[in-house]
Order: sequence, then C-alpha cells, then structure tokens
Amino acid sequence: MDLKNMKASIGMAVAIVVQAFGIIWYVATLDSTVASLDSAVAEIQQEATTVDVAVLQADLENMREKLAIMDEMHSEKFDPTELEEDIEELEDRVSDLETTDAIIENEMRTIMSDHAKIGDALSDLGKDALSEDREYGNYGY
Repeated sequence: MDLKNMKASIGMAVAIVVQAFGIIWYVATLDSTVASLDSAVAEIQQEATTVDVAVLQADLENMREKLAIMDEMHSEKFDPTELEEDIEELEDRVSDLETTDAIIENEMRTIMSDHAKIGDALSDLGKDALSEDREYGNYGY
C-alpha cells in the first residue's frame, strides 16, 4: 500500500467522522429545540384552556345572578290578578267617560235647541237674531 493513498483514505475517513458528529450534534440540538417548543405549546394551550374555562365560569355565574335578580323582580312585580284589576279599573273609567260624553252631547243639543227657539222668537218680533250669524262647529244639529 501506498502511503499517499493511505493518507487520503484516512483524511476521508476523518472528514466523514467529523461530518457524522456534526450531523449528530445538529439533530440533537434540533430535537432539543423541538421538545422545548412542544412543551411550551402544551403549556400555552393549558393556560389558554384554563383561562377560557375560568372566564366562561365567571360569565356563567354572572348570568345566573342576573337571571335570579330578574326572576325576583318579575315574581314580585307581575301578578296577573293585579293586571285584571287594572283592566277593570280602566274599563270603569272608559265607561265613566262615555257617560260624561253622552251627558255633554245631550246638554249641547239642549243648548242648540234653546238658541234656535230664541232665534225664532226674535225673528217673530222682527229683530235680527245674533244666533243666525253664528256657526256652532258643524255638530250636525
């Protein structure tokens, strides 16, 4: 064997061994980086899930409190019998207003009839009746 060829073969073997160690070191570093990132992602996901669950539980508690308050308000204030009493009261008031309106209409007819009689009496006496020039709001009388 030739010493030159042996030096070249040893040089190539050393270069291959150095490259192999470099590749092993690179892969080990890459594996370590991937493992640390994987644990960081898992930790972030756990925190996000914990925070989301905590926020949702707090929101649920707030909603339950508001619903309880609304139930108390409605159960205290809304009573169907009171509503029926209010309706009866309103019907009574409407009936009273209709009665008052009928009385006013009757009185108006009486007044218009009196004015017509006074106008006729003045005409018979030969005097001008003031009521002839008046308009009474087109009441239909």
